[in-house]
Amino acid sequence: MKLNEEALEDYFMKELRGMGWNDIPAAELGRDDPENPLIESELIDSIRRINQYIEDDDIQQVIQELRGKAASIEGCKSILEYLKNGVYIKSATTGEPRKVKILDHDTPSHNSFTASRQVVFRRGDQTIRTDIMLFINGIPLVNIELKNPVGMSETWADAYRQIKDYEKTVPELYKYVQMGVAAEDFARYFPIVPWLDEVPTFEWRETDGKLPQKSRKQGHEHHTGLPAADILPLLRPERVLDFIRNYIYIRTEFGSTTKVIARHMQYHAAERIVERVLRNIRGEDKRNRGLIWHWQGSGKTLTMIFAASKLYRMKELENPTVFFIVDRRELEEQLYAELAALEIHQPERIESIAELKRTIASDDYRGKRGLFITLIQKFTDKLDDITAELREHGGETIMDRKNVIVFIDEAHRSQYGLLAAQMKDMLRSAFFFGFTGTPISKRERDTYDRFAYPPKRNTSTSTS
Repeated sequence: MKLNEEALEDYFMKELRGMGWNDIPAAELGRDDPENPLIESELIDSIRRINQYIEDDDIQQVIQELRGKAASIEGCKSILEYLKNGVYIKSATTGEPRKVKILDHDTPSHNSFTASRQVVFRRGDQTIRTDIMLFINGIPLVNIELKNPVGMSETWADAYRQIKDYEKTVPELYKYVQMGVAAEDFARYFPIVPWLDEVPTFEWRETDGKLPQKSRKQGHEHHTGLPAADILPLLRPERVLDFIRNYIYIRTEFGSTTKVIARHMQYHAAERIVERVLRNIRGEDKRNRGLIWHWQGSGKTLTMIFAASKLYRMKELENPTVFFIVDRRELEEQLYAELAALEIHQPERIESIAELKRTIASDDYRGKRGLFITLIQKFTDKLDDITAELREHGGETIMDRKNVIVFIDEAHRSQYGLLAAQMKDMLRSAFFFGFTGTPISKRERDTYDRFAYPPKRNTSTSTS
């Protein structure tokens, strides 16, 4: 393959087609007005397809709601919320509130996936032409900009800067777009945050076990030997849909608002957790615990949050209870602050043993539903009375419920004594996932034995 920017664009489009994106030329998208970023005909068809018994007037309300949102921080927040959870309108027929889905996250095949190159967008007399735009249900969600993979004058950083310039030129487009990809021989992805001049960019890697090869430019690494190929698995249609719902969030902290997007190791770890829970719930796997061995700077807290949030909204778990267990007050404060900063289901802090008892005893001992943060130190022998009540109860209790998930921070420190035993007795049917940067493997303190499924040790002896 002769490498230049056009050839890289051809290569990307070929790969996108192979993954399930419909390759539609820009002139055939059905966009009559380049100042409107939406493919409205496709959006209307998609809304009809994924929402039962919907009137044309209701569909127009949804489109007016989308188009009417300003390209501001608050407008971008609303658009992301609509993409995740749907748009609330007042039904034109009944006058009752109704939620209308614009993306179908539960059945990905119900969505339409469109990739188009050299799409023109305009604001007034200013025009941009994006290299590749990915639309789901007619909504532009991923902007890919490419540079010559063998040229020395431009790199992925120039493609990144081009997208950041485009954000200012046509802000109406970027209230919808959630992810940018900047690529040459090497590629990086990043959240679209139009109100910030700079955002962090990330490399994508699949957990395929392959050793990286050196890139031809700037000493970067990739796995395949093909230009920017490592980014392509991130762009699978169902994965883009998954990222929109579960791995991109607005964060507001200390008066500053940005977006967070999962890095590759956070995504893969969270997905492994979700998979283990779902396979167990479905009766496909008996394992109900796991160990996440992370390194400093890998974003362990966000990994827990991504996994917890995705599990919490899943229908299969039928309104679960999710505990975050820490062993120090400062860790509790940090985790609560991180969760509170995100546009996400907010947790409750269990700050006393009495509160923990009420949480456990709620709903006739089936336990309160939601997200909870507490210290392992709350699980003392002062809970012996409620533990006895759980054992003696005639019906289902939190002891029996499988839709209880426990995330344990610094799992190597606190999971070997009476506190941990009390917790695991009360939540004996729950899932336990331990996070640690320094697992311990000793006879009486073994993090692997507590949370993982290591090969059984050979305890027999032999003589030579």
